[in-house]
Amino acid sequence: MIIQYIQLVIYTIILVIITNYFRFKGRTTFNKCFLVVSSLVLVEIEGLLFDFLNTKWILAVFIGVSVICFHILGGLVSAAVSGLILFVQIGESDLTVLFSYLSFAGLVYLLASLVSNTQIESDHWLNKLTENSKQLNVFKEVSFSMQQTLNLQKLLKTILTSVTAGYGLGFNRAIILLIDENGSKLSGIMGTGPMTAEEGYKTWNRITKSKYNLMDLIENKESEKSIDLLLNERVMRLEIPLDEPNFLYRTLESETPLHIKGIDENDRALQLFAQQFNMSELAVFPLISQGTKVGILIVDNPVNKKPITATAIESVIPLANQAAIAIQHTRLYSKIEDMALKDGLTALFNQRAFQTVLEQHWTHRKQSPLSTILIDIDYFKHFNDTNGHLLGNQVLIQLADVIKSSIDNQDLAFRFGGEEFVVLLPSTSKEAAVQVAERIRMNVENTSFPCGEKQPAGRLTISLGVASTEEMQSSIAFDLVDIADRALYRAKEAGKNKVVC
Repeated sequence: MIIQYIQLVIYTIILVIITNYFRFKGRTTFNKCFLVVSSLVLVEIEGLLFDFLNTKWILAVFIGVSVICFHILGGLVSAAVSGLILFVQIGESDLTVLFSYLSFAGLVYLLASLVSNTQIESDHWLNKLTENSKQLNVFKEVSFSMQQTLNLQKLLKTILTSVTAGYGLGFNRAIILLIDENGSKLSGIMGTGPMTAEEGYKTWNRITKSKYNLMDLIENKESEKSIDLLLNERVMRLEIPLDEPNFLYRTLESETPLHIKGIDENDRALQLFAQQFNMSELAVFPLISQGTKVGILIVDNPVNKKPITATAIESVIPLANQAAIAIQHTRLYSKIEDMALKDGLTALFNQRAFQTVLEQHWTHRKQSPLSTILIDIDYFKHFNDTNGHLLGNQVLIQLADVIKSSIDNQDLAFRFGGEEFVVLLPSTSKEAAVQVAERIRMNVENTSFPCGEKQPAGRLTISLGVASTEEMQSSIAFDLVDIADRALYRAKEAGKNKVVC
């Protein structure tokens, strides 16, 4: 008897090995069938070794395996097969045994269902916990990155990368539009993601090979200027008015995300996005900070065509809220910075800004010449005494416009103080600077200013002093201004309305 049990164990082990081997060769249904057949073979081996002494009990194993593999149908069929085996091989046809098998199959099915449901629920909560943990990690990294900058462009790249990166929220593409100062329209600012599936897979392969994490991707977006060029060309051409009931307007008014699964032919803005970006399903998020509408975030999946779920939308909401606050703070900081660096009357940069820019360009003076033009209005005290300071302010504003229109894009104009202005000309020789100064002088002379005819020369004029680093020995940046100031003094002494260098 002991030898027979040893043989049964050996045969069982062999059967397990064979079953486990074939488990990796076929599909799920084949594997289940093979396992059921193997349990039936075990029943026959037991019958041959023990003359069907324990067959009734071994058949219970066959029934249990069948129920686990094929649920209630497997239980019914296996119970019937078990009854047939008992009748054919033992000659037993007791209905009580058949009923016991059916009851056992039902019990196994209930237990299997209970275990399966418990496992499903456990997996659900584990997945939810994992996803929440991932989102918290994303928010932590993004929040840290946002706190490191007050530069709007870098901030937007951080937001977009966190939404689209695999280590982030995992959408294929994201676009940000911001509301203008008047609140009348949305302008496309930046986007990230592919325009085609082929482009998307190429990017994913590159990221996978490089093994980037979220912070790596954010830094990579900063350094690689050529990324998403085609997408951003189209995004930056977007201007969507908010005086018509399009899908963007509805999102901002409702202050809740909008999930769009089909393109409404009556919504011109939505049709534009569908045509320009090949969008079919998208989620739209309002960017609102403390009741102030900042802009819109749009996400979609043009590459893997993954449906946008309610859970995916919920995962973006905290990030969208955080992004709105950060964008609003950055804009406010930019306005405050502009106020600190710009003259409130003429909107030109002020002397503080001039000193900063001068120092920046001063370091390159040996590679290319740096020139400056100092400008002063002739007889301006006489103008104010005759016409009043309010009209004098109008003249300053108009003169600033004339100066700006007279210089090239690379040149910078500043209000130096009072009635004095200064123009900084990078990579410009003294000779070229004199030509620019003469152009400014002539344009001012030919411009009609209010009450200009009351000036001693019969019109408003200016005197200009020019200086350049070409002939300078000094290593002090502001000495360039002193040289221009002395030239300006000589222009005044020479009769005004002149350019002197």
